[in-house]
Amino acid sequence: MNPIWLRRMVFFIVILSGLVILKENPDLRKRIYSEAPIRVKIEGPVVNPGIYTLDAGSNGNDLIGIAGGTLPGAQIKLEDSILEQPLEDGQILKLGKR
Repeated sequence: MNPIWLRRMVFFIVILSGLVILKENPDLRKRIYSEAPIRVKIEGPVVNPGIYTLDAGSNGNDLIGIAGGTLPGAQIKLEDSILEQPLEDGQILKLGKR
């Protein structure tokens, strides 16, 4: 096999796979191409609860950091995986009682 031909074939397969993934996941496509900032609200045991404007693709951990972090002794009742997911415009992140 010719190495150049093999590289081109692998490149084509990778590009085609990426296009299929984007077609099958419209939410992913929107997050990748959306440049507009999002506004989200955080409630619960954080230093400064309220509404914040973040870059598209930001997650719950980013929002907690911008809100000043959690209060001392706070026990957040959300799964860690939820905090890793990208936030959406208008979303409210409730972390429990303050």
